[in-house]
Amino acid sequence: MRIYVLRYENSRNPYELRRKSIDDFVRENVSVYVDTDQADAVRQFADVIMSSGVKTADAYHVACAIVGRSDCFLTTDDRLLKYQTERMIITDPINFIRDREAGV
Repeated sequence: MRIYVLRYENSRNPYELRRKSIDDFVRENVSVYVDTDQADAVRQFADVIMSSGVKTADAYHVACAIVGRSDCFLTTDDRLLKYQTERMIITDPINFIRDREAGV
């Protein structure tokens, strides 16, 4: 499973144990680098996402996750959690863990 976690945002997490746990998880799982040669595809997805009211930076984060073929996008942004796409699951870290423990 590919999960999109913006490392910069995690680095701002004030809870050291949570930040370290997320860093460890990311390091132990697949990472995908979205390069500038994919900029057109990212921009196209971002434009569609922004048309739903999602802010520019958030739309580009989600677009990069889509281009990177992530299965899941984790966020704690309430506004971004309202945006849904058939291309991947957008959820918060707590529900992600609960779903995995429940076998969803």
